Amino acid sequence: MFSEQLVYLWNLIPQQLKDMIPDNAAAWVGGIVAIAMTLARLKKQPELHQQPLGFVTVTAGHSNTDPGAVNGRMKESEFVVTIRNALAYYLREAGVQVKTDGIGTQNDPLSSAVKLIKGSSVSLEVHMNAAANKSAVGIETISLPKDKLLAQKISKAVQNVTGSKLRGDNGWIDQSKSARGKLAFVDNGGLILEVGFISNDAEAKLVESKAWLIAKEISKVLIEHDKKAL
Repeated sequence: MFSEQLVYLWNLIPQQLKDMIPDNAAAWVGGIVAIAMTLARLKKQPELHQQPLGFVTVTAGHSNTDPGAVNGRMKESEFVVTIRNALAYYLREAGVQVKTDGIGTQNDPLSSAVKLIKGSSVSLEVHMNAAANKSAVGIETISLPKDKLLAQKISKAVQNVTGSKLRGDNGWIDQSKSARGKLAFVDNGGLILEVGFISNDAEAKLVESKAWLIAKEISKVLIEHDKKAL
Protein backbone atom coordinates (compact mmCIF):
# COMPACT_ATOMS: atom_id res chain seq x y z
CA MET A 1 0.00 0.00 0.00
CA PHE A 2 2.78 2.46 0.99
CA SER A 3 4.77 1.67 -2.15
CA GLU A 4 1.77 2.48 -4.37
CA GLN A 5 1.15 5.79 -2.55
CA LEU A 6 4.81 6.77 -2.83
CA VAL A 7 4.83 6.14 -6.58
CA TYR A 8 1.56 8.08 -6.92
CA LEU A 9 2.95 11.10 -5.03
CA TRP A 10 6.23 11.01 -6.97
CA ASN A 11 4.33 11.16 -10.25
CA LEU A 12 2.45 14.25 -9.01
CA ILE A 13 5.64 16.24 -8.42
CA PRO A 14 6.45 18.53 -11.38
CA GLN A 15 9.71 17.73 -13.18
CA GLN A 16 11.00 21.25 -12.43
CA LEU A 17 10.89 20.52 -8.70
CA LYS A 18 12.48 17.09 -9.20
CA ASP A 19 15.38 18.81 -11.01
CA MET A 20 15.96 20.97 -7.91
CA ILE A 21 16.79 17.99 -5.72
CA PRO A 22 20.49 18.21 -4.69
CA ASP A 23 22.81 15.77 -6.44
CA ASN A 24 23.86 14.16 -3.16
CA ALA A 25 20.22 13.32 -2.39
CA ALA A 26 19.03 12.53 -5.91
CA ALA A 27 20.61 9.07 -5.91
CA TRP A 28 18.90 8.17 -2.63
CA VAL A 29 15.52 9.48 -3.73
CA GLY A 30 15.80 7.77 -7.12
CA GLY A 31 16.69 4.47 -5.48
CA ILE A 32 13.76 4.64 -3.07
CA VAL A 33 11.32 5.46 -5.87
CA ALA A 34 12.70 2.65 -8.05
CA ILE A 35 12.20 0.14 -5.25
CA ALA A 36 8.67 1.45 -4.63
CA MET A 37 7.82 1.12 -8.33
CA THR A 38 9.12 -2.45 -8.39
CA LEU A 39 7.08 -3.39 -5.33
CA ALA A 40 3.97 -1.79 -6.81
CA ARG A 41 4.36 -3.75 -10.05
CA LEU A 42 4.88 -7.03 -8.20
CA LYS A 43 1.74 -6.44 -6.16
CA LYS A 44 -0.37 -5.95 -9.28
CA GLN A 45 0.99 -9.04 -11.02
CA PRO A 46 -0.18 -12.57 -10.13
CA GLU A 47 2.28 -14.46 -7.99
CA LEU A 48 3.23 -16.88 -10.72
CA HIS A 49 5.58 -18.84 -8.51
CA GLN A 50 2.66 -19.67 -6.25
CA GLN A 51 0.32 -20.77 -9.02
CA PRO A 52 0.01 -24.54 -9.47
CA LEU A 53 1.96 -25.93 -12.39
CA GLY A 54 -0.42 -28.39 -14.00
CA PHE A 55 0.71 -31.65 -15.52
CA VAL A 56 -0.95 -34.73 -16.95
CA THR A 57 0.03 -38.25 -15.98
CA VAL A 58 -0.22 -40.98 -18.60
CA THR A 59 0.70 -44.55 -17.72
CA ALA A 60 0.57 -47.94 -19.40
CA GLY A 61 -1.22 -50.84 -17.74
CA HIS A 62 0.64 -53.82 -16.29
CA SER A 63 4.45 -53.78 -16.71
CA ASN A 64 7.50 -55.20 -18.43
CA THR A 65 7.25 -58.25 -16.15
CA ASP A 66 3.44 -58.57 -16.30
CA PRO A 67 2.11 -58.81 -19.87
CA GLY A 68 -1.53 -58.53 -18.90
CA ALA A 69 -3.94 -60.08 -21.41
CA VAL A 70 -2.41 -61.79 -24.45
CA ASN A 71 -3.83 -62.68 -27.86
CA GLY A 72 -1.29 -64.42 -30.07
CA ARG A 73 1.67 -62.11 -30.61
CA MET A 74 -0.18 -59.13 -29.12
CA LYS A 75 0.54 -58.43 -25.45
CA GLU A 76 -1.53 -55.87 -23.58
CA SER A 77 1.43 -54.41 -21.68
CA GLU A 78 3.35 -53.77 -24.91
CA PHE A 79 0.49 -52.34 -26.95
CA VAL A 80 -0.66 -49.87 -24.28
CA VAL A 81 2.89 -48.49 -24.16
CA THR A 82 2.36 -47.42 -27.79
CA ILE A 83 -0.79 -45.52 -26.81
CA ARG A 84 0.96 -44.00 -23.79
CA ASN A 85 3.92 -42.80 -25.84
CA ALA A 86 1.70 -41.37 -28.56
CA LEU A 87 -0.46 -39.60 -25.98
CA ALA A 88 2.60 -38.11 -24.30
CA TYR A 89 3.83 -36.90 -27.69
CA TYR A 90 0.60 -35.09 -28.58
CA LEU A 91 0.26 -33.57 -25.11
CA ARG A 92 3.82 -32.22 -25.14
CA GLU A 93 3.32 -30.86 -28.64
CA ALA A 94 0.44 -28.84 -27.18
CA GLY A 95 2.66 -27.50 -24.40
CA VAL A 96 1.28 -29.72 -21.64
CA GLN A 97 3.66 -31.05 -19.01
CA VAL A 98 3.51 -34.84 -18.92
CA LYS A 99 4.64 -37.54 -16.52
CA THR A 100 4.80 -41.15 -17.70
CA ASP A 101 5.69 -44.48 -16.11
CA GLY A 102 8.50 -45.07 -18.55
CA ILE A 103 10.22 -44.00 -21.76
CA GLY A 104 10.21 -46.01 -24.98
CA THR A 105 9.37 -49.64 -24.20
CA GLN A 106 9.74 -49.15 -20.45
CA ASN A 107 6.56 -49.92 -18.52
CA ASP A 108 6.90 -49.54 -14.77
CA PRO A 109 4.68 -51.51 -12.38
CA LEU A 110 1.48 -50.17 -10.81
CA SER A 111 3.24 -49.26 -7.56
CA SER A 112 5.33 -46.71 -9.48
CA ALA A 113 2.46 -45.48 -11.66
CA VAL A 114 0.26 -44.66 -8.67
CA LYS A 115 2.93 -42.34 -7.27
CA LEU A 116 2.66 -40.14 -10.39
CA ILE A 117 -0.99 -39.26 -9.76
CA LYS A 118 -0.51 -36.78 -6.92
CA GLY A 119 -0.54 -33.18 -8.15
CA SER A 120 -1.72 -33.96 -11.68
CA SER A 121 -4.71 -32.28 -13.29
CA VAL A 122 -5.64 -35.69 -14.69
CA SER A 123 -4.08 -39.15 -14.61
CA LEU A 124 -4.95 -41.78 -17.18
CA GLU A 125 -3.81 -45.38 -17.34
CA VAL A 126 -4.31 -47.25 -20.60
CA HIS A 127 -5.41 -50.89 -20.69
CA MET A 128 -7.08 -53.38 -23.00
CA ASN A 129 -10.02 -55.48 -21.91
CA ALA A 130 -10.32 -59.25 -22.24
CA ALA A 131 -13.11 -61.78 -21.94
CA ALA A 132 -13.68 -65.49 -22.34
CA ASN A 133 -16.35 -64.58 -24.88
CA LYS A 134 -14.27 -63.68 -27.93
CA SER A 135 -17.16 -61.73 -29.44
CA ALA A 136 -17.10 -59.16 -26.61
CA VAL A 137 -16.23 -55.64 -27.80
CA GLY A 138 -16.41 -52.10 -26.52
CA ILE A 139 -14.77 -49.17 -24.77
CA GLU A 140 -14.97 -48.15 -21.13
CA THR A 141 -13.25 -45.75 -18.78
CA ILE A 142 -13.30 -46.55 -15.08
CA SER A 143 -13.19 -43.72 -12.55
CA LEU A 144 -14.63 -42.30 -9.37
CA PRO A 145 -18.08 -40.67 -9.75
CA LYS A 146 -16.54 -37.17 -9.70
CA ASP A 147 -14.78 -37.93 -13.00
CA LYS A 148 -17.78 -39.47 -14.75
CA LEU A 149 -18.07 -36.78 -17.45
CA LEU A 150 -14.35 -36.85 -18.21
CA ALA A 151 -14.44 -40.65 -18.40
CA GLN A 152 -17.31 -40.49 -20.88
CA LYS A 153 -15.44 -37.98 -23.03
CA ILE A 154 -12.34 -40.18 -23.11
CA SER A 155 -14.35 -43.23 -24.15
CA LYS A 156 -16.16 -41.20 -26.78
CA ALA A 157 -12.81 -40.02 -28.17
CA VAL A 158 -11.82 -43.65 -28.74
CA GLN A 159 -15.19 -44.42 -30.30
CA ASN A 160 -14.70 -41.57 -32.76
CA VAL A 161 -11.80 -43.56 -34.19
CA THR A 162 -12.78 -47.21 -33.81
CA GLY A 163 -16.56 -46.99 -33.98
CA SER A 164 -16.86 -49.60 -31.23
CA LYS A 165 -19.69 -49.48 -28.70
CA LEU A 166 -19.55 -47.60 -25.40
CA ARG A 167 -19.88 -49.91 -22.41
CA GLY A 168 -21.39 -49.09 -19.04
CA ASP A 169 -22.98 -45.66 -18.64
CA ASN A 170 -22.16 -44.09 -22.00
CA GLY A 171 -18.56 -45.22 -21.70
CA TRP A 172 -18.18 -44.72 -17.94
CA ILE A 173 -17.95 -47.42 -15.30
CA ASP A 174 -17.83 -46.71 -11.57
CA GLN A 175 -14.92 -48.63 -10.07
CA SER A 176 -17.37 -50.28 -7.65
CA LYS A 177 -18.95 -51.97 -10.68
CA SER A 178 -15.67 -53.02 -12.25
CA ALA A 179 -14.52 -56.64 -12.25
CA ARG A 180 -12.28 -56.10 -9.22
CA GLY A 181 -14.51 -53.63 -7.40
CA LYS A 182 -11.60 -51.48 -6.22
CA LEU A 183 -8.61 -50.39 -8.29
CA ALA A 184 -5.54 -48.73 -6.78
CA PHE A 185 -5.02 -46.33 -9.69
CA VAL A 186 -8.65 -45.18 -9.59
CA ASP A 187 -8.79 -45.16 -5.80
CA ASN A 188 -5.94 -42.63 -5.85
CA GLY A 189 -7.80 -40.33 -8.26
CA GLY A 190 -6.82 -41.68 -11.67
CA LEU A 191 -8.86 -43.02 -14.57
CA ILE A 192 -8.41 -46.35 -16.33
CA LEU A 193 -9.22 -46.58 -20.03
CA GLU A 194 -10.02 -49.94 -21.59
CA VAL A 195 -9.41 -49.11 -25.27
CA GLY A 196 -11.02 -52.28 -26.56
CA PHE A 197 -10.98 -56.08 -26.23
CA ILE A 198 -7.67 -57.73 -26.99
CA SER A 199 -9.52 -61.06 -26.85
CA ASN A 200 -11.56 -60.06 -29.91
CA ASP A 201 -9.34 -60.61 -32.95
CA ALA A 202 -11.01 -57.97 -35.13
CA GLU A 203 -11.11 -55.29 -32.43
CA ALA A 204 -7.55 -55.99 -31.36
CA LYS A 205 -6.29 -55.53 -34.94
CA LEU A 206 -8.38 -52.40 -35.42
CA VAL A 207 -7.15 -50.76 -32.24
CA GLU A 208 -3.56 -51.72 -33.00
CA SER A 209 -3.73 -50.21 -36.50
CA LYS A 210 -5.22 -46.96 -35.23
CA ALA A 211 -3.16 -46.50 -32.06
CA TRP A 212 -1.84 -43.05 -32.95
CA LEU A 213 -5.23 -41.77 -34.11
CA ILE A 214 -6.78 -42.99 -30.87
CA ALA A 215 -4.08 -41.23 -28.85
CA LYS A 216 -4.59 -38.01 -30.80
CA GLU A 217 -8.33 -37.96 -30.08
CA ILE A 218 -7.79 -38.70 -26.39
CA SER A 219 -5.15 -35.97 -26.18
CA LYS A 220 -7.73 -33.37 -27.26
CA VAL A 221 -9.91 -34.30 -24.29
CA LEU A 222 -7.01 -34.24 -21.83
CA ILE A 223 -5.70 -30.91 -23.15
CA GLU A 224 -9.10 -29.32 -22.73
CA HIS A 225 -9.42 -30.73 -19.21
CA ASP A 226 -5.91 -29.60 -18.23
CA LYS A 227 -6.62 -26.03 -19.35
CA LYS A 228 -9.80 -25.88 -17.28
CA ALA A 229 -7.99 -27.28 -14.25
CA LEU A 230 -5.39 -24.47 -14.18
